[in-house]
Order: sequence, then structure tokens, then C-alpha cells
Amino acid sequence: MEYKTINPTDAYKLLNCGGLVLVCTLSPENRYNLAPIAWNCPLDYEPVSRVLFVIDPGHQTFKNLESSREFTLALPTYHQKELVEKTGSVSGAKLDKYKAFEIPFHDAVDVDARIPDGVAASLDCRLVEILRIGSVAIIAGEVLSARAIPNAWELRLHHAGDDLYYRPGNRV
Repeated sequence: MEYKTINPTDAYKLLNCGGLVLVCTLSPENRYNLAPIAWNCPLDYEPVSRVLFVIDPGHQTFKNLESSREFTLALPTYHQKELVEKTGSVSGAKLDKYKAFEIPFHDAVDVDARIPDGVAASLDCRLVEILRIGSVAIIAGEVLSARAIPNAWELRLHHAGDDLYYRPGNRV
């Protein structure tokens, strides 16, 4: 087998193939927000599930997290690619994305957040820790409650960088 050399600055693309999440938060000004995040993963599962994701500390979602200390991870389906692209294209600093994009939603159960209707699953979380490394912040959260449709894993939207989106293939 022949391997091609990958530039170290592009090596992350080999790992960044997980499902997208929409981080749903509430601002100090009581404005609901959501932001798509591709860099996320489980952190632990005992005694309770914990999750983490990477975010730019300059983004409104980060400021909301610092203030509220809670969030919901909503797992969009591949049918919601347009929603992901729209909500990721603008800042929630002064714009109410739910109103601007007419996003139908329902309320989270254990945190003050809005969840877009039609997502495959959602996890209500409380903030455990923020770790700043260079120009990014790693957010660790503890899952308070989770809900999912029966075939959530088959419907998830994945992002592999640039304009490359996909959904999970057939089971083997």
C-alpha cells in the first residue's frame, strides 16, 4: 500500500469526521443561540456521561457558556444541513438566529435552551470545566439528561472539513 504525505497543518482532517452538534445556549441578555460545532466527542461515561467540544473563545456561544454554565448539544440530521450552514454563517452576538431563520424549536428539559425541532437527539449539560489552549477553548460538560429518536445514529450529519458533509453509511 502506498501512503501519501499529509501536511501536519491538515492532519486534523483525518480525525475530524464525527457528527456535528449544535450547541444551544442562552445569553446574559436572554437571547437564545445555537452554533454548529464539528470538533466534539465523549469524554467519560462513569459515573455519568461527559462530553467535550472545542470552540473559539471569541464566539458568542462561548460567552453564553461562561455566563449560564449550561448548554444543550443538539445532534442535527442530514436533512438539517441548511440549518447548520445558516446558523454557522452569522454571529449570535446581536442576532436572534431562531427568529432570523424562523427555526421551529422546543424547550430543553433540564437547562434553559431551545432545541431545533427535528434533531436526531439532544443532551442537556451543565458546564464542568473550560480549558484554554492557545487560541481555542475546550468545553467539558456533564450530561444531565438525553433524548434520541430510535434511529438517531443513522440520521446524524457529519462534517469532514470544507464543504464535505456526509451521513453514516450502511452497517457492516
